[in-house]
Amino acid sequence: MLRILVLVFLSVAGLARGQQPSGGKVNVRFLAERVPAELGQVMIAAEKATSVAFDLPVSHLSVPVPAPARAFTVRSESKGVTLASVQLPEDGKSFVVLLIPAEKSGYKPVVISANDPKFKPGDVYFYNHADRPVLGYVGTAKFVLGPAKGTTLRPAGAKPEGYYDVGFGVREKEGDRALSTTRWPVDAQIRSYVFFFVNPKTKRLDFRAVDEFVAPEKPAT
Repeated sequence: MLRILVLVFLSVAGLARGQQPSGGKVNVRFLAERVPAELGQVMIAAEKATSVAFDLPVSHLSVPVPAPARAFTVRSESKGVTLASVQLPEDGKSFVVLLIPAEKSGYKPVVISANDPKFKPGDVYFYNHADRPVLGYVGTAKFVLGPAKGTTLRPAGAKPEGYYDVGFGVREKEGDRALSTTRWPVDAQIRSYVFFFVNPKTKRLDFRAVDEFVAPEKPAT
């Protein structure tokens, strides 16, 4: 299983050209399930305002990109093709946008508030982009997730040695079939994003996980 630890620094990819971000402080980070080799860099745009171009990552979150507005598009820099239309909630200043390949072309965005109290450090966000239900457990916490659905799971039942037993499976007509069993270390400052998808090369159900380090909150002074 691919689990990648990423330290998210408080740098930005550059201010939008021609316009300040809405409110001056709304930032977005991106993570794609997969990216075509020929895509190149992308940018976000709203009306005449565009961000600087950046790479769309699949193994870590992008650096924060200032949003030109609460509603914007993600575009290919070289061809100007719209890849996704994103609508941020009215409340909040920091967001993570997961980009899931759409059925025909482009991406379906899944917007997550980076400060959502329901998605805490230590939690796992699962998204099922497969055509069958998936299921699993992290410690004693379990989930079942239908196609095109996402959910947040709070792990529980860590072993005294400091790890969780983790298992994933797929629900077939013939019954449940195991995909993987492994162990994850307990880390209170890590939250994770797990994609389930049909691997375009093998045509089999697969999954990938990306970790995000969340810095501890500074004590109030």
